[in-house]
Amino acid sequence: MKKKLEILVYHLGYGGIEQMVSNVSHLLKNDFDISILSFYKLYEKPVFPIDNSIPITYLYESNVPLKVKKYNQLFHQRKIGFMLKEVFNDYVKGCHFITLYRDFSFSVGAYFLKGRYRKLKKHMKSNKSDIYLSTRYEISKILTKYGHKSSLKIGWEHNHYHGDFNYKKNLLNSSKKLDYLVVVSRALTNEYQQDLKDEKCKCIFIPNMLPYDLNFQSDYRERRILFVGRLEKEKGLFDAIDVMKRLQERMIPFHFDIVGDGPFMKQLMKHVQNKGLADFIQFHGFQNHQYIEKLYQHTAISIMTSYTESFGLVILEAMNAGIPSLAFDSAEGARELILNNSNGFLIQNRNLDEMAEKIIFLFQNPKEIQRLGQNAKEFSKNYLSDSVRTNWLQIMR
Repeated sequence: MKKKLEILVYHLGYGGIEQMVSNVSHLLKNDFDISILSFYKLYEKPVFPIDNSIPITYLYESNVPLKVKKYNQLFHQRKIGFMLKEVFNDYVKGCHFITLYRDFSFSVGAYFLKGRYRKLKKHMKSNKSDIYLSTRYEISKILTKYGHKSSLKIGWEHNHYHGDFNYKKNLLNSSKKLDYLVVVSRALTNEYQQDLKDEKCKCIFIPNMLPYDLNFQSDYRERRILFVGRLEKEKGLFDAIDVMKRLQERMIPFHFDIVGDGPFMKQLMKHVQNKGLADFIQFHGFQNHQYIEKLYQHTAISIMTSYTESFGLVILEAMNAGIPSLAFDSAEGARELILNNSNGFLIQNRNLDEMAEKIIFLFQNPKEIQRLGQNAKEFSKNYLSDSVRTNWLQIMR
């Protein structure tokens, strides 16, 4: 009889954690009796596919608490104008005042009064699993307090604290009574192992995985540059657009594809218009892997301009298509994946001029793109599913 494994998530919408939940649930579905508990239901179906054999339980059949969380974050960031604008667009503009009152009342209980955690506590008491996999430190805190004593409790950390020592403190405090803390960054694993050396919890490294091995390599025929990811402030896309402006000013032919959705879509599109780059940059919105694979076939360069990035799965996926990557070294995950001048380039100090120069150099030396791309393809094979599955089974069995 297979052991029961329950994966605990905030939601199954857009995001790197949510994609990894999809990947790992598929990876282990033949080894365990898997179920997923999601706090909020954002969409009718999960954004990233979950096998039909895997049941999903939602604590709230709603995304309203996440909207209130967004307002709360803007308030604490002192972006009162942005917060009021969001509330206006969501409710006031359409005169949805009754809905505003209902949603606010609902969210006070779920979010501010932490009703979501009481629901999680109740669920764990009535639904015992052999193994729990928590995807957030806030969930791990409840898990270690109320999860069954005989259950294996694993935390799965995807974020880099990036100088936010309060975040790091909360993570470590919520992990002390776990059995394992799985970290996707080698550097962070070494750091957290030292921090937790006197605690029950064992910190181990298991990288994110490639869910597939593409059977082709880009032909580099077109001067296409690709970005894939959430359109959020920390992704640094305004800098990416400013890099493209430097190419235009040098009269370098190029096309920049931006794949993804997020709260900064409108601001980014406006920035493109203001820079006079509308003919050079295309916003594709969120797209599935099949769509992105078609872009891979003719893409020459993948870029990452994130301020912080724990792993950088999008870099690895592009590498698997034989595409070299350029990234700022502020993205911690990029530093673990990009071997400078071997499978791509790391740009120090967020130097926009240097990133533009590297792109121009590669466009003018197509053999270099091919060399870096072939190395990237080989490097990516270290992250295919077989080895990652073995790592998970070692701790879960």
